[in-house]
Amino acid sequence: MKKILVAVDGSDNAKKAISKAREIGELAGSEIHLLYVVSCFRNCHPYVVDHAYEAEINRVLLEQGKKILEESLDVFEGYSGKVKNSVLSGDVAKEIIEYAENNQCDLIVMGSRGLNTFSRAMLGSISNKVLNHAEKSILIVR
Repeated sequence: MKKILVAVDGSDNAKKAISKAREIGELAGSEIHLLYVVSCFRNCHPYVVDHAYEAEINRVLLEQGKKILEESLDVFEGYSGKVKNSVLSGDVAKEIIEYAENNQCDLIVMGSRGLNTFSRAMLGSISNKVLNHAEKSILIVR
């Protein structure tokens, strides 16, 4: 396993996924790719027409993503392999799948549920989309 993609969002399950990815990566000598995807405000609120408001919300979401990535990188302090991090914006599941394809990742590791409160009773919608549409191996961590 040469490259492992870890989708992060700051949730407890994502933090567990980060730890599991490090464990697997250490054993396999893998390069780790940490990815945070900003779900653009317009995707969730298409009828908001105040572009200044939308830009500010997106700026805050981007800053939040950078902070989450920094915290995720802390887990890899002293890691023997290479660790990369990226922030993208768009449809979260689609961006995860495309990133894995474009960067020849062998495994996608992600939490079973993210920060979305609607997904408490079942596998999270993002995890479910990635699981059903990616052509890569996927490890869902609880």
